[in-house]
Amino acid sequence: MTELVGQVRSEAFCLLRLCDDLTTFIRSGRTKKTYLYETEGLLDHILQSLKAIERFVRNAVEEPPKDELIKSKLRDFGEIKKGLSLLYILAKQAIDSDSLSIPFSLATFLNHTVRQLLKSKRASLVVLSGSSLMYYKYNIKAMRDLTRYLSARIEGYPVLGEEIGILMFPYCAAREVLVNCNLFHEMGHYIYEAVRLEEAFRNKLVDKLARFFTDPEIMRKVEAPLLAWRALLNYVLTLMSRWADEIFADIFAVRVLGPAFHFAYREIEHIIPTTTGRNFSETHPADDYRFKIHARWLQEDGWDESLKNNAADLLHQLRKCQEIKNFTIGSKPPSYFEPIEQQLNDWMLKEFDLMVTEIESKVSDTLGSDFQKPIEDFRRNHELVISYLGHGVVPSTCYDISGNKSHPSPTTVLNSAFLFYLGGMDDLLGKVRSKLSWIQKRIAYEKRLNDWLGKAIEDWQILLKKGKL
Repeated sequence: MTELVGQVRSEAFCLLRLCDDLTTFIRSGRTKKTYLYETEGLLDHILQSLKAIERFVRNAVEEPPKDELIKSKLRDFGEIKKGLSLLYILAKQAIDSDSLSIPFSLATFLNHTVRQLLKSKRASLVVLSGSSLMYYKYNIKAMRDLTRYLSARIEGYPVLGEEIGILMFPYCAAREVLVNCNLFHEMGHYIYEAVRLEEAFRNKLVDKLARFFTDPEIMRKVEAPLLAWRALLNYVLTLMSRWADEIFADIFAVRVLGPAFHFAYREIEHIIPTTTGRNFSETHPADDYRFKIHARWLQEDGWDESLKNNAADLLHQLRKCQEIKNFTIGSKPPSYFEPIEQQLNDWMLKEFDLMVTEIESKVSDTLGSDFQKPIEDFRRNHELVISYLGHGVVPSTCYDISGNKSHPSPTTVLNSAFLFYLGGMDDLLGKVRSKLSWIQKRIAYEKRLNDWLGKAIEDWQILLKKGKL
């Protein structure tokens, strides 16, 4: 046991050094940068975690555990190491995400939106940058589970609350507003998790899958039914749960923001093509299937006329997607099901169509009966926003020819600006006298456009806070 006591002390000193290094790292980062309120909250959580770990470990050194508890203490230290590894990753990404370099006003508007929809002041979206070119919602389930475990073992260790979500955007998009409209989709993932839809969908799928599997025709073609059932259950639930999450996030983003999300997604597709036009992957529905759903809800919410007048080519592409009926699944099922692979794929695609109908209903329930469709403000203010942008003016307070004043909502600013970005930039550049080449001017004024949009969204939020809207 003497050897184990020495191991406890050695492990303890290592953990204390790591806690001290990470605490210093966070505090030094704070002296150099200004953070969003939500990022500050995450960093506070990490510092509280480190303090609790430090107290717990010091006690283990100052009061060596009884012989029968030594192995338990070493197991706790092992879990603490896992926690410190995750805390370091989160802390580094938070410190790298300077709020003056990311679309500050867009991140605060996302938080305003999610609190309104969930009717919760505690909901908190931490927006961090990452090295990937993709956007995603950080999976912090493992982190939450670990904090629950450590909270039960370590006095004062804070549990990472369910109200916290972490959205990731690429470092390279640090000063973008338009392409960061993809964050509305990632917010949809957070909403999907918050309203606990996955469990309900999985329970229904299990029942339906059991009926499919126990069909005599299927059973005759499958060897080792018990092993096959377990493999099938894991395969189908994993794929269809992921697809459902993605479609919920898509519908949510289209309905809460409008076509600007679709435009932003297409921008990312041009940079990183997925080549999954009609093919469902292991993680995402086929692109054309997603666009088919986008088209349906853009039409349902009244965007067709505006797109017809401002983005006719895109509207035509979306309508073509609505006609597509033949989709495929790219992943291979477990080897037990090779004889019925086509039957299984047909069943999954048919059942997923039914799931989408239910998902659409769940999105509507989440938005609520008092939800104001973004098209309503867009119709009132779109032409004004386009006019202001065409003259290089921030469209936060707009006046029409009669002198009437309006404050376009952030969703209107984003949708109008994306249409302007796609089809109106040449008119603006034609007014600019410069020795720069056309390409250099385009790049320079795209950057300015994003700055104007960030300022317009920030102004709207200031007016809202002061009760002037």
